[in-house]
Amino acid sequence: MSLYIDLSEFLGNPIATGIQRIPGEMCKCLPPNSMIPVRLHAGRCLALPQALIDLVRTHFRDAGHTAVEELRRLGAAERGGELRLSEGDTLLVPEVFDNLQRLKYFLEMPMPELARCRFIVYDLLPLTHPQYFAPGAIVGVSQYYRVLRAASCCGFISEDTRNDYYSRLKRINARGGVVLPLGCDSLGPRAERAAPNRPPTFSVLGTIEPRKNHELILDAFEPLLRQIDGLRLLFIGQLGWVDSEFAQRLRALTADKSSGFEFHSVSGDDAIRNCIEQSRATIYVSAAEGYGLPPVESLWLGTPVIASTTIPSLKRLGPAGVHFVEPLNAVNLRRAVLAFMDDAYARQKAQETLDLNLPTWRSFTEEVLRWCGQEPLLA
Repeated sequence: MSLYIDLSEFLGNPIATGIQRIPGEMCKCLPPNSMIPVRLHAGRCLALPQALIDLVRTHFRDAGHTAVEELRRLGAAERGGELRLSEGDTLLVPEVFDNLQRLKYFLEMPMPELARCRFIVYDLLPLTHPQYFAPGAIVGVSQYYRVLRAASCCGFISEDTRNDYYSRLKRINARGGVVLPLGCDSLGPRAERAAPNRPPTFSVLGTIEPRKNHELILDAFEPLLRQIDGLRLLFIGQLGWVDSEFAQRLRALTADKSSGFEFHSVSGDDAIRNCIEQSRATIYVSAAEGYGLPPVESLWLGTPVIASTTIPSLKRLGPAGVHFVEPLNAVNLRRAVLAFMDDAYARQKAQETLDLNLPTWRSFTEEVLRWCGQEPLLA
């Protein structure tokens, strides 16, 4: 039996953010020779050199131009040999993709072969919450959803995603597959103690788009920024799909150096960790998520979270370290911020983060290996 991992999307665009991060973090944790990398090219599945896994691991530890060039060289199609899955083999597909050739490959795969493929499903939000996406978004992922609907072996990053998959995509009452919680330790070692009396800084991590509720956050903060001395609000993430009026509002606040608001569109892991560690709390009040990594990454670093009740990654944890805002509106969010202005309350919520049982990328990789029928003997 051989276990293969499909890295087609990553090899075509070797970045260390977004969905690309998941296979990268897995490669960092895999034991030697446990998975064989493959890519799909011109309708064929190509097995690539085992050394590619080590190179991906290196890339995610220290990304740089040299590593990217070497990844492109070692992962080139001409370096691979054609692979046909035999009985007992497993192909893990940990990526989201819309490449037409790749979609065609899986859609035309005989069912016995497709049964040997295991897909990690992250979310079905364009299907379940189309109001938060640009017009036509569901059209762009419809073929990918066809592949997932036909697949017989799917794993899910949250119970919410699993429920959506069976109720909205499969349209059946049965529930199967496994839940594979994502790791929250990408930004470095876990906090060992609660930092006392942090400055009144609140950070919001993630792409700025309607479902993340950045406009609601601004509505809650703007009166406070002009009343509370030293209060700061930081948006950290790329500017995504937003209307022109809100984009102008962001630009005006950013240009006003006395506003207490900062917008950082590009930040490395070290800068993000520093922002989280210097914050009294992070804020994550998204209206819809498949998982929600930023809040659990914040808890890992000992920083409490102000969150909506819809975040799947937080549902299994309970209220420790988290201040849930329910119902979610600007007034209640403002009250949550004011609660954290009390030093004793802020220290209590920070202390609560230290005892949480949080998943790591190693535990995620172990669960994936078990799911794929491998013994997870990690180094």
